[in-house]
Amino acid sequence: MQSYQIPGPKGTAVLDLQEQFLSPSISTPMPLIWESAKDCIVTDVDGNRYIDFTSGVLVTNTGHCHPRVVKAVQDQAAILLNCYDSAHPLRSKFVEKLASLMPEDLKRVLVLSSGSEAIDAALKIARVSTGRQEVIAFDNAFHGRTFGGMSVGGMVGSKAGFGPLVPGILRASFPDYYRMEGTEEEIDARCLANLETVLKTQSTGSVAALITEAYQGGAGSIIPSKRFVHGLRDFCKRHDILLIFDEVQASFGRTGRMFAFENYEIVPDVVVLGKGIASGLPTAAVVARRSVMDGLKRGSLSSTYGANPLSCAAGIASIEVIQQENLAHRAEVVGKKMVKRLNEMKERHRFVGDVRGMGLALALEFVKDKQTKEPDPEFTQQFVRELLQAGLSAMAPIGRFGNVVRIAPPLTITDELADEGLDIIEGVLQRH
Repeated sequence: MQSYQIPGPKGTAVLDLQEQFLSPSISTPMPLIWESAKDCIVTDVDGNRYIDFTSGVLVTNTGHCHPRVVKAVQDQAAILLNCYDSAHPLRSKFVEKLASLMPEDLKRVLVLSSGSEAIDAALKIARVSTGRQEVIAFDNAFHGRTFGGMSVGGMVGSKAGFGPLVPGILRASFPDYYRMEGTEEEIDARCLANLETVLKTQSTGSVAALITEAYQGGAGSIIPSKRFVHGLRDFCKRHDILLIFDEVQASFGRTGRMFAFENYEIVPDVVVLGKGIASGLPTAAVVARRSVMDGLKRGSLSSTYGANPLSCAAGIASIEVIQQENLAHRAEVVGKKMVKRLNEMKERHRFVGDVRGMGLALALEFVKDKQTKEPDPEFTQQFVRELLQAGLSAMAPIGRFGNVVRIAPPLTITDELADEGLDIIEGVLQRH
């Protein structure tokens, strides 16, 4: 197995310069210093090549620098870069394309710049639409770093020191089948019953919405059952509450469907989109039922860079690539094969406590002991660094205990390259 020096001399120089001027508030960087990327291969500034199991944190679903996306951006850049929120043909085409992907009357689209910005917008829309103020959110959720996103987030790491937060957030339990006691059905029943308790004990009777991730990404890629999500849909209908589905990291083919809510066979009232929407151009969107969004006053929600021509060009091209190359189906097929191999590794290696996955949104949870399930964040950090040294780009550890590694290659990955990446994972595990 190869072994890279990471960072190399050029990478070290980049980091040294960065440390002098860049805010220390950014996420702890992995020592891989990107220079270029093509499809599923990343090259660092020292010339080392890596299989990418990150997709730039679940962004480049179409692969890095897909030729059709690159050409769409290059062509548009020579014509028009920005026109504030004035109408232009690509904006009309982009929102029409997004709306065409949605079921029922989810046909109103607000295009913005980032997932966090879109979460804030969704919360504002819910308040205006219902005339109510409270929002139910889940323990361990992550919804971004704006004040709205932090407030509905359920982990301290993203909001420590930034209080006070937005008032009116009610907190509920989210099912974690690996760490909660009982059967999957029993855990779902307890968590759904907890929602009724939240209404009775935390609310002032003014709940506008319930917000949930399609799966809890930052908490460790925790995937709820279809039963639980159906329970959420039923709960919201019974209590006249809007269901907001945060699909910032789960949409555009990542989970084996164009949108993750399709896996659960429900239709939310509001869907928040980002990351994979435009293959790397800063773009996000809120899509809502007409009845939810049509009450907004003209000019009440807009953005300087939302729906700018470059983002729209990249978004249209990305959606067309995902559709025409059948990448959602590709994610489902390759994801199942990868989960099978990862589960085989779990049986052979003592550190692997759990394997989770939906499409190409996969995760490994590392523990010191499979019986006690004690988290092992130290090994997880070491594991990710050894993967890099062996030529596999992985994200920094996530989860409540810092003991989960996400596996999320571009949806264009071949069977051969997926196997090569898994061989590297197994090779690192075999050292321990």
